[in-house]
Amino acid sequence: MKTNAMRMLDSGKVKYEVLEYTIDKDKFSGEAVSDLLGMDYRQCYKTLGLIHDHDVYICVISVADEIDLKKAAAALKVKNLEMVHVKDLLKMVGYERGSVSPVGVKKNKGIVFDDEVMNHEEIEISGGAFGIGLKVNRDELLKYLNAKVMDIVKE
Repeated sequence: MKTNAMRMLDSGKVKYEVLEYTIDKDKFSGEAVSDLLGMDYRQCYKTLGLIHDHDVYICVISVADEIDLKKAAAALKVKNLEMVHVKDLLKMVGYERGSVSPVGVKKNKGIVFDDEVMNHEEIEISGGAFGIGLKVNRDELLKYLNAKVMDIVKE
């Protein structure tokens, strides 16, 4: 099955490896997915939708970390940010919980990855559907997404 995220990466000539896993939605977490894939928590990334006024921003952090909303707001040059509510993810971001990918997000005003990403040549991101991850080259992905890299997690 090709997801929209995969089609977009294909069109951008970004190589990826599909990583499939099976997990109950009620047991889903980034750590659980990392365990299923046999990957380090710091190499697996979760994509968070955040809002400032009516604008949606995307922050991508390792599953081991927690977003620091003040650092993220400073990185994105906005006054403040709040998380998109789970019930609003599909409408505002274009994906449901457990399938949010930084690739193919609707109407985002900017994407920032935590600087931990620079420690890993390859990372895992959501493939845009529940149960599908993508292993991608960090530099190719950052360039394709025109993403910033800054410290945006809690110490």
